Amino acid sequence: MFDTEDTICAIASAAGQAQRGIVRISGPNAAKCLEFLLTDPVDLQQVQQPTVLSSTVQIGEFPPCRAQLYFWPDHRSYTRQPSLEVHLPGAAPLLQAALNQFCQQPGERIRIAEPGEFTMRAFLAGRLDLTQAEAVLGVIDAADQQELAVALSQLAGGLNKDLQDLRNKMIELLAHLEAGLDFVEEDIQFISQEQLHRQVSAVAKQLETILSQLSSRLVQTSHVRIVLRGRPNVGKSSLLNALVEEEVAIVSDVAGTTRDYVTRQLNIGGIDCTLIDTAGVELTVEQLSAIESEAQAKTSRQSKISHVEIFCIDGSRELVAWETEQLQPAPQAMRVIVCTKCDLPGFIAHAMADVVTSHTPQGVVGLRNHLQSVLRQQATQGPVVQQTAARCFDSLETATQSVRRALELCERQWVEELIAAELRTALNQLGLVVGNVYTDDILDRIFSTFCIGK
Repeated sequence: MFDTEDTICAIASAAGQAQRGIVRISGPNAAKCLEFLLTDPVDLQQVQQPTVLSSTVQIGEFPPCRAQLYFWPDHRSYTRQPSLEVHLPGAAPLLQAALNQFCQQPGERIRIAEPGEFTMRAFLAGRLDLTQAEAVLGVIDAADQQELAVALSQLAGGLNKDLQDLRNKMIELLAHLEAGLDFVEEDIQFISQEQLHRQVSAVAKQLETILSQLSSRLVQTSHVRIVLRGRPNVGKSSLLNALVEEEVAIVSDVAGTTRDYVTRQLNIGGIDCTLIDTAGVELTVEQLSAIESEAQAKTSRQSKISHVEIFCIDGSRELVAWETEQLQPAPQAMRVIVCTKCDLPGFIAHAMADVVTSHTPQGVVGLRNHLQSVLRQQATQGPVVQQTAARCFDSLETATQSVRRALELCERQWVEELIAAELRTALNQLGLVVGNVYTDDILDRIFSTFCIGK
C-alpha cells in the first residue's frame, strides 16, 4: 500500500507527439512545486479555491515558456488533496525535465507516482468507488466509441447507482428482520411473511439481471461456453458435427443416443468457444434408469454454467408443451433458438426461431453468422467495463446464490435467523464489489493495471 501523505507526480498525457502535454502533481507539497516553477513569484497561500494561472515557467536548461497552471488547493481536487496540473508544450524532453525538477526539489518529499496511484487516492478519499475507478481504466483502454460510452456511463455512476440501490434495500430488509429477532418475545411484527417474500424476490430478480449483464460483458475476451439444449432427437449432435466439420458426436434416429455431454473447441468470429452437446431433456424423469438420470443431471449442470444456449426445436413436427414452456421466460444466458431439419418433408419454420438450419455444412452457415453477430453485439453492449465484469462476477454470483437460498427459505417459512444470515452474506459480497469492503491485495491487483499518471 502506498503512502498517501507523499506528494506524487507523473506525466499524465499520452505518449507520443502532441501540441500540449500535462504533468500532474498531488499531495501536501503541490503548492511548493508550483512556486519553484514560476518566474514571477505568486503567494499561493492566498489561493483558497481552484485557480487557473497562465504564466511563464523555467524548466531546467530549456528557455522559459508559457504554461497553463491548474491549481486545486483543497479537497475539491480529484484526489481530495492539494493538486496541480502543468500544461506545457508537448515535447517529451520538456515534460521529462519538468518531472525531474519536481522530484529533485531540495528538502521536499516528492516522488514519481506508481501505476494508478492518483485514481487509488481518489478511491480512498471517497471520490470514486471501485467500479468507477475501474471505469477510468476503461476510458483509457477504450478501443472504439461504444467501449468509451460504456466506460463513461460507468464512471458517471451508472453501475454504482444500481448496486447502492440494491444494498440500501437489503440493509433496510435486514434491519426489519433483525429488529424482529431482537424483540421476538414481544407482540410486535416488523415485517410480515408476505412482505419478506416479496422484497427478497425483488432483490433476487435485480441481482440476477445485473449478473446476466456482467456475464454478457465477459464474452468480450473470455472463453465462451455454448451449450446445445433441447428434446431428444431434435438434431443437436448433427449440428455440433456440422459446426466443427467433424464427426465427433454419435448421430442416430433413435432418441436418447447422447448420454454424456460432448465438447469441441471452435473459433467464431475471432472468439474462442467451447461447444457442448448435451443429452436431450426427458420429460418423464420418474421412469429413467440411473444412467439416464445422470445424463439429465449433467445436461442441467452444463446449461447453468454456459454463456450461450442454442435451444434446438425440431421443424419437422409441432412444438410439445415443454418446449413452449421453456421458450416463455427470458434465460439467464444468451439464447439462440434454432429450428432444425429444414431439409425434411413437412418442415415447419416456427415463428420464434432465430435461425432455420439443417445438419449439413451448408445449412449451418446462417447459424455461424448469427452466432458471430450475437457474440460481437453482446461483447460491446455490456453495461460495464471488462475489468469490472471479471472482478465482480464471482462476488455477485455468490450474492445471487445467497439471496436465492433466502428466497427458498421464505417460501418454506423457515426461521428468520437463517434468512438473515443469507442476506448478510449477500450484503458482504456487494460490499466487495463497490469497495465498502476491500483488502490491500485487491487494491494492488486493480490499480497495478493502470498506467502511470492516472
